[in-house]
Amino acid sequence: MPTENRLYFVLILITFIFYSTPSGAQVFSADKIKMYWKDSTGVPFMTFDRLRKEHPEAKFIINGGHFTHDFKPDGLYIENGKKLSPVKEILNPKINLETLPMGVFYLTAQGAFIKPLRGKFTQKGVTFATQSSPMLVVNGKINPALPKGRHRLRSGVGILPDGKVYFALLDMELRMFARHFLDKGCTQALCLNGDVSDVWTAGQSRKKYSRFGPMIVVE
Repeated sequence: MPTENRLYFVLILITFIFYSTPSGAQVFSADKIKMYWKDSTGVPFMTFDRLRKEHPEAKFIINGGHFTHDFKPDGLYIENGKKLSPVKEILNPKINLETLPMGVFYLTAQGAFIKPLRGKFTQKGVTFATQSSPMLVVNGKINPALPKGRHRLRSGVGILPDGKVYFALLDMELRMFARHFLDKGCTQALCLNGDVSDVWTAGQSRKKYSRFGPMIVVE
């Protein structure tokens, strides 16, 4: 086998192994998903270990969107039907450093949803919600505003045609990350964070970053 073909084969094999690892990607039913921010004393969980002490039933945990320096949600956050943080609005798009549109991942009794967030958000019937950015996939198409950029360990969430929720933590350039969700069949997808990302599953995490604001949990 020519050297060029061998290298290509090795690359494909590495990619397959990476995507097959538990931390690479997971699919769950919407009714198994919750979001948590603070413990019973009102202090942000911040770490996977602290969250698991109060919620030992957790099977999967991923960072739940952007957060401030003091671990507060940086935008809309709803937990158990209660709005704990308001929508973050862009008042002057010309000086905004974020890629638009921003989006919200939310849960109702009918299932899980992701939609671009422009202005107000109707809370009725929403049990959990978290705001983040940028939208990766909008109505089955890659967000055209996504910039080219360097590879980072990025976390994201997408909605599959059957209503199930697809989570991924991958080291990719932003547009490639969006393409990954589209290739998996997601009709809507949202980036949860870049660099400041990690998952806990099967007793392990990548320990890329140790402290977060809200977290998304599968029980």
